[in-house]
Amino acid sequence: MYVMIFGDSFLPPVLPKDAAVLTAAVTGSVLLPGDCGYDDERAVFNLNHELLPAVIVVAESAVDVQAAVMFAASQHRPVVVRTTGHQMVGPAHGAVVIATHRMNDVTIDAAGRTARVGAGAVWSEVVKETAAAGLAPLNGSNPTVGVSGYTLGGGLSPTLGRSHGYAADHVRSLDVVTADGELRHADAQSEPDLFWALRGGKGNFGVVTALEFDLFPVTRLYGGAIYFPGERMADVLRVWTGWHPGTPETMISSFAVLRLAGQAELPIPLHNEFLVSVRIAYSGTASDGERMVAPLRAAAPAVLDTVADMPYTKIATIHNEPAEPVPYYERSVMLKEFPSQAQDKVVDLAGPDSAST
Repeated sequence: MYVMIFGDSFLPPVLPKDAAVLTAAVTGSVLLPGDCGYDDERAVFNLNHELLPAVIVVAESAVDVQAAVMFAASQHRPVVVRTTGHQMVGPAHGAVVIATHRMNDVTIDAAGRTARVGAGAVWSEVVKETAAAGLAPLNGSNPTVGVSGYTLGGGLSPTLGRSHGYAADHVRSLDVVTADGELRHADAQSEPDLFWALRGGKGNFGVVTALEFDLFPVTRLYGGAIYFPGERMADVLRVWTGWHPGTPETMISSFAVLRLAGQAELPIPLHNEFLVSVRIAYSGTASDGERMVAPLRAAAPAVLDTVADMPYTKIATIHNEPAEPVPYYERSVMLKEFPSQAQDKVVDLAGPDSAST
């Protein structure tokens, strides 16, 4: 998901006669509040937020996106682009929402090691197609996240990002509808400034309708998660923070504090438990990975250990993030170091003796 906003924030409803003009200009659907399908198309992944747009255009092509942008400009309305809605933060009152999920074509060039995907593609679709060619993208941890929004925001892959960098750095080209309604093809030669701005600028410069990016010859990982009792959080955190700096760039790990409800998709040992988890994604050999992870396994008795050799198509099991909408709050920050005082503070705020829920 990504957002482009221009014009006023509070506007009256779209009149039926104006919606009829828009409907005539697009191949996809045009939905007003109360129309069948409106509630489905305004739904977002984060249940803490709600979209209440004046009109929704369910686009099927770049031409539909152009029509929606021009309509919004003519009425001085904001534009919000929705693929999956993982990062929506505003209600979109008076806005034109462009839903892109029908634009989910995925084309793989195995020889060139590239993928071209539509604005509505999600990572599960891309990983499936690339794996069939013996390749992998710089995807995120959750397979339900949209490729375009993730990549436009930079995209630091929790499986291959440490060795290959940001997904945005491996974009070859983008097709984008800018605020003037023009469809432009941006790459390093044709539109160098726009190309630079889009790769990390999210949706502030237009509505991306398709993008092409590099793939990598990865078919498997030594990966998974080791779940420990939450009461051993300080011990596991100390071991992990001392261990990680000495690992190679082909090893990616993360630490999570988990207070899990009894979701049916979770293994039974994890139901309704307070746990800490160390997640592993290593692109070297399984034998090297097993040797490397041994100090983590010795940190405390594990409740569950799923770290093993796996096909790349199973990477979603490393983080086991929800596939269905949930309420959540998220922030992120990049740290140069993680000293013991900071570790102690994390344990105080989120550990077994905290009031965190």
